[in-house]
Amino acid sequence: MQTEFAMPTDAPNSGLNDNHLRHIVTTFRYMDELLSRAENIMASAGSPSPFQEYMDDTTPIQRKVTHDYVLHIREMMNRSLQDLRIPTPAPVTGALWAARNAVTFTSIALADVESRRMGGYGKLSEQAARKIDLIVAEVRAAVEKLDNYLAQNSGTDLQARMDRLEKTSNEVPLLRELERIITAHGLVEFRNAVAMLLERMENGTFEIGVFGRVSSGKSSLLNHLLGGDYLPVGVTPVTAVPTRISFGNDPRVLVEFADSRPQGVELSALDEFATEQKNPGNARHVSRIRLEVPAPKLSEGITFVDTPGLGSLATSGAEETVAYLPRCDLGLVLVDATSTLTHEDLKVVQAVYQAGATAMVLVSKADLLKPPDRERALEYVRKQIRSQLGIEPNVQLVSIVGDEVKLCDEWFESQLRPALSAHRELAAASIRRKVGGLREALLATLKRRTETGATLFAGTQVVQMEEIELHHPKAKRRPFDVGCWRLGVGCFFQFNKSFALSLPAML
Repeated sequence: MQTEFAMPTDAPNSGLNDNHLRHIVTTFRYMDELLSRAENIMASAGSPSPFQEYMDDTTPIQRKVTHDYVLHIREMMNRSLQDLRIPTPAPVTGALWAARNAVTFTSIALADVESRRMGGYGKLSEQAARKIDLIVAEVRAAVEKLDNYLAQNSGTDLQARMDRLEKTSNEVPLLRELERIITAHGLVEFRNAVAMLLERMENGTFEIGVFGRVSSGKSSLLNHLLGGDYLPVGVTPVTAVPTRISFGNDPRVLVEFADSRPQGVELSALDEFATEQKNPGNARHVSRIRLEVPAPKLSEGITFVDTPGLGSLATSGAEETVAYLPRCDLGLVLVDATSTLTHEDLKVVQAVYQAGATAMVLVSKADLLKPPDRERALEYVRKQIRSQLGIEPNVQLVSIVGDEVKLCDEWFESQLRPALSAHRELAAASIRRKVGGLREALLATLKRRTETGATLFAGTQVVQMEEIELHHPKAKRRPFDVGCWRLGVGCFFQFNKSFALSLPAML
């Protein structure tokens, strides 16, 4: 669609007519496309794509400089268009919507290589068909995880989503019903979420995760809150796996492994298992570390979790931090006062909310800021989170150095202590949000699979299903007019009439 351009009557005479202006816009648009291509080439070189077109002969600094120059050139083009009073077309759609469409078509394309659709290219043996279908199922699970994430409408409605999820009721029967549906339809990717929620309901703890970039001061802050030097600290990546800290009459460390029996160790040996320096890349296959300390703040069922640092210096521990997020009830996200708020910091805050938790953002090492700069730093962080994520953030200054430790103590008394006092209510609200989030993701998966004609797999077992129905006394009928629905495991059903999908009111 072309946009008509006309010189304003009050514009200074530049000697350019409408054709000149259109030609400038067309050229700039083409230049912008080429710049985008150059950026994409630099960014994608060396990616694990099986169809990689370019060898990765770039360096990080070359990619950074390229990005900066592209940004500068675009700013120059923008300024030139404004000087010439040339209007530019507004974006026609949201990036999130467009990305979701692309992912949806990815799922539809994947269905074309299911074994039942490969017959036209030659007969498949039973073994080959099973192998193809298992590959498709594995890839589809990953595509659906991405689509579920995008479907959460991250950004401006984070707070609205939190409010909606918190209205979830009857969590135990709801979770039981969700587990039944997951089992019936072989949705194995949801099993870990169900197991985690069951464990959370049983132990009743309130988990406070501490997140932040490498050397942002997470372990130091926790040591101050716990009243002792329990956790190793350093200026390089320290924590290799999440360390769970709960109350115990005497300091005790229990290390759990993925491939061997748990091992109790002395507190002095904690760094051998918990730090990146002595357990690089988690070479010891530590799955969990439990630290018990006689800290009064933990005596009523509070658990702190020290997570591996994020950022360019972090290694495999960052994946452990992401994997921990669904367990978190309250996230303390540390932002180093000596650096700017990064996109990665915003992603952590967003991820905490997406996991059904709430967050406090702590500007750490505030002692390094002059008093006049502190309020400006707080307002800057608040403004960025508000504009980027659409939530009203709780941002506080903290420090554990010298006289400025009062900042940390003030934050604890005014913000964290009330949360600890109400931790049972907050934990219950967190569980409601998490169960509600699981419900939304499960329903989205079922709906998408029926709409795109995907095949569901439950291991190697073929499950015959006449219909999908989520039973509950308060079920509401929602009609879907369909021609062909492909449901179940290896089953193809044809319906030529309206199909009623029963959905419980609580789903």
